[in-house]
Amino acid sequence: MTPTAYMSKQSVTRLRELLHDERLDYDIRAYAEVELLRRIGGAGLGQKDIHARRLGQASGATGKTD
Repeated sequence: MTPTAYMSKQSVTRLRELLHDERLDYDIRAYAEVELLRRIGGAGLGQKDIHARRLGQASGATGKTD
């Protein structure tokens, strides 16, 4: 089962737990975040968005502006 398929079967409560669990890899938390955003109206999020989040984390980008 792919991570995307797994996340689509989880409840919103479980997704929030996954998102905030510091013990999990960043990739898993990114999948949970994308699924939560998709469910609350951020439709159109997909593999490219997950990949972009991974690259941002790998490069040390924080997403914050000065």
